[in-house]
Amino acid sequence: MDSVASRYAIALLSVARDNNQIKEYNSEVESIINIILNNKGFISLLSSYDIKTNEKKEILNKVFKDKINQYILNLMYVVVDNNRCKYLLDILKEFDRISLNELNVKKGIVYTTIKLTKQQIEKLNEKVSKILKANVFLVNEIDTKLIGGFKIVVDDYIIDDSLKYRLMNLKDEISLKKGE
Repeated sequence: MDSVASRYAIALLSVARDNNQIKEYNSEVESIINIILNNKGFISLLSSYDIKTNEKKEILNKVFKDKINQYILNLMYVVVDNNRCKYLLDILKEFDRISLNELNVKKGIVYTTIKLTKQQIEKLNEKVSKILKANVFLVNEIDTKLIGGFKIVVDDYIIDDSLKYRLMNLKDEISLKKGE
């Protein structure tokens, strides 16, 4: 990760740790990331040299004041003061990554052919959490390439119980038996 983003993210994690609020900070940062991603011009606006620093801070105030932790808002002020606005999203994403690591939380995706119910996802969360010895939160995505079954991806860990994978294994077994 970029050293600029990493330094700011580590500083915010240190504050969150000191306040014993890593989970809360993470939740707020994830919300901010979503706001930025859903408002494509936000970073460009804050990065613009046509807008004065105090105006940029006023924009941040209007959007976030009394909605997020003051320390997170202060971090954004420091980013503005140091002309690092183009790194803001990277900083927040890096904080998300390292704070989840600190909390022993992993996010993953469960690919299926049909939408899973909330209960099915929760059951998979529990099972994968036990396997990985972490709190796992899966998001369901539809994969039209799957014929049936499911595939779970959490970091580098993959559980593939798709029909395609089973058929490939069956083909390999048949090939091995032919070779005997």
